[in-house]
Amino acid sequence: MGLALILLILPGKADTTQSYQLRSPDNSLDVQLEVRPEGVFYSLNYQHRSVVKPSRLGLNIKGQEPLASAFEVYKHSEREVNQQWQQPWGEQQTISEHYRELRLELSETSAKPRRLHLVIRAFNDGIGLRYELPDQPHLKNFVIEDELTEFVLAENSHTWWLPAYRNWGPEYQYLKSALSSVDVAFTPMTLEARHYALAIHEAALVNYASMTLRLQGDNSKTLKVDLVPWPNGDKVRTSTPMKSSWRSIQIAPKAIDLLNSHLTLNLNEAPTPEALANADRYLKPGKYMGIWWEMHIGEKDWSPGPKQGATTARAKQYIDFAAQHDISGLLIEGWNKGWEGEWWQRPPTFIFDQPVDGLNLEEVVRYGREKGVAVIGHHETAAGVTYYEQQMESAFGYYQKLGIHSVKMGYVGKRIDGDQWHHGQYMVNHFQRLVDTAARHQVMVNAHETVTDTGLRRTYPNLMTRECVRGMEYNGGSPDSGNLPDHTTIIPFTRGLSGPIDFTPGIFNFDYQKYRPNNRVPSTLANQLALYVVIYSPLQMVADLPENYAGHPAFQFIDDVPTDWRESRALQGEIGEYLVVARQDKNSADWYLGAITNQKARALSVKLDFLQPDADYEAQIYRDGKDADWETNPESYEIVRLRVNVKTQLQLDLKPGGGTAIRLKKR
Repeated sequence: MGLALILLILPGKADTTQSYQLRSPDNSLDVQLEVRPEGVFYSLNYQHRSVVKPSRLGLNIKGQEPLASAFEVYKHSEREVNQQWQQPWGEQQTISEHYRELRLELSETSAKPRRLHLVIRAFNDGIGLRYELPDQPHLKNFVIEDELTEFVLAENSHTWWLPAYRNWGPEYQYLKSALSSVDVAFTPMTLEARHYALAIHEAALVNYASMTLRLQGDNSKTLKVDLVPWPNGDKVRTSTPMKSSWRSIQIAPKAIDLLNSHLTLNLNEAPTPEALANADRYLKPGKYMGIWWEMHIGEKDWSPGPKQGATTARAKQYIDFAAQHDISGLLIEGWNKGWEGEWWQRPPTFIFDQPVDGLNLEEVVRYGREKGVAVIGHHETAAGVTYYEQQMESAFGYYQKLGIHSVKMGYVGKRIDGDQWHHGQYMVNHFQRLVDTAARHQVMVNAHETVTDTGLRRTYPNLMTRECVRGMEYNGGSPDSGNLPDHTTIIPFTRGLSGPIDFTPGIFNFDYQKYRPNNRVPSTLANQLALYVVIYSPLQMVADLPENYAGHPAFQFIDDVPTDWRESRALQGEIGEYLVVARQDKNSADWYLGAITNQKARALSVKLDFLQPDADYEAQIYRDGKDADWETNPESYEIVRLRVNVKTQLQLDLKPGGGTAIRLKKR
């Protein structure tokens, strides 16, 4: 198995260091673990190169000595797991899960010893490490005031990161710097070294605080876990038995290869039979529209009154369009009472089982059902979790009574309940209660302004998608005018490594300056189409207004593109520059390809060697027009059709801020 136990007696010293080695199944990754008198340290090599130098492990317990040193190993075990499992929905139907695991059970050499278990898994594409604290006599209820986990990185790599502890969580544009210039960052954090790329994140975050990474000193290469705190500084309030989330390091030869990894999913547990109960009845990937974008561009308003967006008549207009175009859902923001005025700047007054005046929700649900379009619920909390939880059970009961099986969650606000961070243990635990409650009522969850994904969709398959990124809405009304053109070429390599993104693509009308004179969508129309393939979500929004789509030939691609996939492959790309992704429809032999670029025009050559051999395909290509430019002519596009096969090499001409979207239909 590549596991070896080595006991070293160091010359000239009376102490003993116990060393363990764990290799990945293909032997490309090599983890060393040392239990020294002064502490426990791990290191990581990749293809015989040092990636992580000896780095400390351990926990600081409030009011006690650190749980970090003076250990002896009283038991160790190893195992190998090699299996495949299937997602009920996802970007890849069948996932390969192959790892080797080392478990060390440690006990302090003291009069009242505490016990700590370390579990390390080595996959071919990365490692996971977690702490487990078993039931024990000398540690019951306690507070973790610090986690000592370090990443002493071997190289001062280029790093893509988001600053943590800002007012709007991860809803900022990414920074690129040297590792030694990072301050404190959200994860995933992506690094490009000379001979490899890696991403540091976490998996299976339950009843624990989210992890950020803090650089240890100026001009260093050492990152340390900095858990998001409670208002009084506590990090994790817990009791034994306890498991931390996994600390994960994805690693690959190039950044593009990170996108083909399933490490985060594989570090989560399989769903229970209860979690899959009635799954076929309500877990349904698909596309949805929303009374939403018109609020962001200032044409309508969330508040009741003359500009009210959520009306019965407007909802029926959306339903009529959606019914003609295989769009399965309609989100209605502002549907319930309590949206008056600047709701995001005051304590919440939402009522979650009473429609706003002007909207007959029961009539809209009935109308949608007749047309084959399901209404999607919306629970905006304005960051008032305590207020919301008082109504949460009745709110989901109301949806279940109406036959609503999907909800978009919102937590808009600088702090939860006035003083809690959006990523602390308080919010982690609330969100788990939310997901469990939704499952009991057979409701899928699309979460915005909440905890970043850690792969829990494997364990809780009704947890479909999340925002946790600076999405399309910022192009609608952000005071800084919106995102930069390279934003969508960065987030698949960063935030996208954690899980699905509800980015809300599909804007066709680039002229909405009547109320937003300084805002623009920073892409071409062909780029907007390509985002349905490039950025993965099982629930993809068709974000523009129906009147902007009506009769538009390019809308055929949105008609056709699925949201549930048999296979996905990131083909080529560089962070912040360009990206090409191909995905195969789960229910046919067709493939779809999306290619996007930043503000620079570029020509790409793309092989179609993923197609079925000995078969011909029609390539239905939606590409930038000859004069397309995100700034001067974003709506210029053309549609061409070519006969292609597995030997074809397509030449793509991407204009500034542009893209190409292709349906490869088997003939």
